[in-house]
Amino acid sequence: MSSLLARRVAFVTVLRHRDYRIYYLGLLASVTAHQGMVAAQGWLVYDMTSLPAALGYVAAAQAVPALFLSLLSGALADRFDPRRFIALGQGISAMMMAALGVAVLLDAVAVWHVAVSAFVIGIAQTLDQPSRRAIWPVLVPRAEMLYAASLNQGVWNGTRAVAPAVATGIIAIVGAMTGDERFGAAIAFFAIAAGFASMVVAMGVIHLPEIRRSGGATVLHDIADGLVYTWRQRILFTLLVLSLVIGFFGLSYQYMMPAFAQDSLGLDTEDLGFLLSASGVGGIIGVVGVASFGAYQSRAWLIGFAAAGAGAAVMGLASSALWGGYALALVFAAASGAINALFQVAASTVLNLLVPDHYRGRVFGLRGLMWNLMPLGALQAGLVATWVSVPFAIALGGAVIIIFTVLVFIASPQLRRVRSLVTEADEGRNAPA
Repeated sequence: MSSLLARRVAFVTVLRHRDYRIYYLGLLASVTAHQGMVAAQGWLVYDMTSLPAALGYVAAAQAVPALFLSLLSGALADRFDPRRFIALGQGISAMMMAALGVAVLLDAVAVWHVAVSAFVIGIAQTLDQPSRRAIWPVLVPRAEMLYAASLNQGVWNGTRAVAPAVATGIIAIVGAMTGDERFGAAIAFFAIAAGFASMVVAMGVIHLPEIRRSGGATVLHDIADGLVYTWRQRILFTLLVLSLVIGFFGLSYQYMMPAFAQDSLGLDTEDLGFLLSASGVGGIIGVVGVASFGAYQSRAWLIGFAAAGAGAAVMGLASSALWGGYALALVFAAASGAINALFQVAASTVLNLLVPDHYRGRVFGLRGLMWNLMPLGALQAGLVATWVSVPFAIALGGAVIIIFTVLVFIASPQLRRVRSLVTEADEGRNAPA
């Protein structure tokens, strides 16, 4: 029994590597800040406007820079030391959150201030995301990449279970103590700034091994080379597009939660935090489950089940407004987090196992582009919610995911045989030069 348990938790042993451990702790602080930021910004905007569309506009402001900068930042991550871009991006995010906190504290904040800060943070995070995704695979042995991918995804889901509740809890508790929830929001923004700053410190003490760099004549040559490579390796392109659809239509519901919780479920600020956190709790369960059975992470059936299941869980969440109320919403929010974690770990693992080191920044720059388009999904969801209703907008996104997943698996023979592609990549790396 103890032997079985040891195998199930073996993935945590990857933390014995010093530099990966430092990176992981910095990532934990940074992502906690990011999750808290989404909750605190959403609360502030909805408190000022009571408009679901306003939530979408602010989320879209953060997504816009990804349209123009993701390819460039991916090429830079392959060409230069990625630690510099991570530190710069996180430092800018920290300063913007601190500035927003000051504006709220002085009662001088407007919706456009939140939108501008979201836009600048979108630039900063677009700059550093490919570098983050390029740096950690070189800090762990290839044989333990599955474990590291699971832990990295676990950060996103684990912090989603805690950070929104902490951020909205600070707003509620400080508001109760002072009689002004806006003052609580300012304190929350200062705490978020400290979380981003922690990643800057981590980058200053990490030792980076020698990495093969891209060798294009210019950055533009590197960008073009990365696009051609991703298109020719069709499995990479397929996984990136599938990730885009899940993020754009599925995860965008998180930005609608303040409106969904208040207007559809009749919840207060504290319950909103718990509802947002339920997704993270489910994500932790999903990550631990998939990490415990690492041999299955690159199986096509797991990717397909997780993608379609994520859509079904989102539809279930929307239906809770009609049939089950708060308790059922918590269940489906947790299910959505768990199933999405299965997909993200599986997709990230496959991409890292298939992509050579000197293309990783550019490929993951494209993935960052897909991921950063998620807030634009909140814009379309906000508009649909304004025209019809918030539950309908959320349910529509889930239905699109299910339909698209079925079509992709029908059309992509490479995705159906992804396990053998990973095996061929392993054999190619191990072959004598």
